[in-house]
Amino acid sequence: MHNPTGFGGIRNATDSIMIIKHVEEDSIAHDLGLRPGDRLKKINDHDIHDIIDYRFYVSDEELDITVVQNGEKRLYLVEKEADEELGIAFEGIQYKCCGNKCIFCFVDQNPDNLRKDLYFKDEDFRLSFLHGNYVTLTNIRDADVERIVEQRLTPLYVSVHAVDPEVRRRMLGIRRDDKLLEKIEFLTNNRIEIHAQIVLCPGINDGDVLGETIEKLSAFHPWIRSIAIVPVGLTRHRRGLYPLQAMTKDSASSLIDWIDSRAEKFHRKMDSHFIYLADEIYLLAKRDIPPAGRYDEFHQYENGVGMLRYFMDDFAEQSEQFPRSIPSKHLLRLVTGELAHGFIGKTVVPRLNEIGNLIIDAVAVKNNFYGDSVKVSGLLTGADIFESLKDKEPVDTVLLPGNCINHSGLFLDDWTIDILEEKLGSSVRVMSLDFIELLNELK
Repeated sequence: MHNPTGFGGIRNATDSIMIIKHVEEDSIAHDLGLRPGDRLKKINDHDIHDIIDYRFYVSDEELDITVVQNGEKRLYLVEKEADEELGIAFEGIQYKCCGNKCIFCFVDQNPDNLRKDLYFKDEDFRLSFLHGNYVTLTNIRDADVERIVEQRLTPLYVSVHAVDPEVRRRMLGIRRDDKLLEKIEFLTNNRIEIHAQIVLCPGINDGDVLGETIEKLSAFHPWIRSIAIVPVGLTRHRRGLYPLQAMTKDSASSLIDWIDSRAEKFHRKMDSHFIYLADEIYLLAKRDIPPAGRYDEFHQYENGVGMLRYFMDDFAEQSEQFPRSIPSKHLLRLVTGELAHGFIGKTVVPRLNEIGNLIIDAVAVKNNFYGDSVKVSGLLTGADIFESLKDKEPVDTVLLPGNCINHSGLFLDDWTIDILEEKLGSSVRVMSLDFIELLNELK
């Protein structure tokens, strides 16, 4: 069989696992007689492997639908409007896991006895498209690459780390050249947008290696829209793992200057700064967060790039509408990671304390769970928060950063908001960026 992409991937498709979970009343699916437990196999002779396939092919107005019911295949013919839904929901997708052995992998630095999902290493282009998860593309199949192009699964978020084959093999723990640049060339030639990430490991992929990576990726602009550089995260649980160095204040400061000079050249040449540094690097270097213009369209906001600048500007705008006072006295406490504590203390706390009857402080939580080198709020546990607050004067409300709990309301150590509230004897709520809403609730 002719291989149009030629990356040496596997071309066979997996069997459909699209099991119907729910059928809406008075829907097309209900009228057809589809039931929970039925398996959707094909739409118009296309295998349906996941919700992305389903959404792509179900938009046709005439459908030939193959479903397995009680072990038998059944064919249904449907005529509908292009935007009309069938009225079915499916069981969850089974995502592909990562087979790499990255020397910096954070999952490998987790302690024992956490919940199972914290040990799952995803390497699935569908999660990249749907949720902005980063993938290395090391094990992507030719059929997957072709599907990305056919279904316009753009943008994708790609962990590059280095383009030098030897350095990339070393960092990702793979034995072969995975032809990353050829994959990127194929995708970008077919107008798939990519946002790249580099986890910077001092002494390994910095310096000349970093310079080469940036220059080679820049050749694919504008389809590679951005490169984010984030510092390697190291925990106290790195038993038997590759020896890595953490970024220091001096190396962070030098990196800022080095990157800024290149970013300005890109900006003059292609009206985009192209390379962006994680907020953590500026905090580590004790340097000012750049103005909004440095982040262009905030391409990698969810990667912690420009998040603080957005917060600062939004807070300043909101503060113009803050009341002079609230009706009754209220004590608030902001929980932060150690890295952002100084920043919060300078920008947020003083302005809120100007409001009459509102008293607020900020507490930096030491991360005993992962160790002293981890200072970001997204990796705080319920137990560590409690330890940092338990001996302080009680307040009416404790405000938590939203990134320290998951979608189920769990901390990394399985504590919940309810547990923390009970132990602290204070109301605990997740802090949103809407301070006006918070103040209105206190009126």
